Amino acid sequence: MSGKPRPTSVKLSRKIQVTNPTGLHARPTSELVRCAMRFKSVITVEANGRLCSAVSIMDIMTADIRSGAEILVTAEGSDADHALDAIEKCLSELSKKGL
Repeated sequence: MSGKPRPTSVKLSRKIQVTNPTGLHARPTSELVRCAMRFKSVITVEANGRLCSAVSIMDIMTADIRSGAEILVTAEGSDADHALDAIEKCLSELSKKGL
């Protein structure tokens, strides 16, 4: 994971639907990881029965997340709310970027 959260940190979760037509293959996943790495919070993605670190390309790619899948993104840390907003925005803009 991307570090240990502080004991007084905030933990938030949000369900997000993957709308990118090709799902989360290598290029979209790298965009997601780059986004997640900007935050101090520990960010995880749960999909297809797997819990993945949002900063691990291999973790996310092996979860086989396809278009239309609903994922649960959890962020724990001082910037958890901003992290979830950014992840949601990143995922929604993948197809606009041609990924």
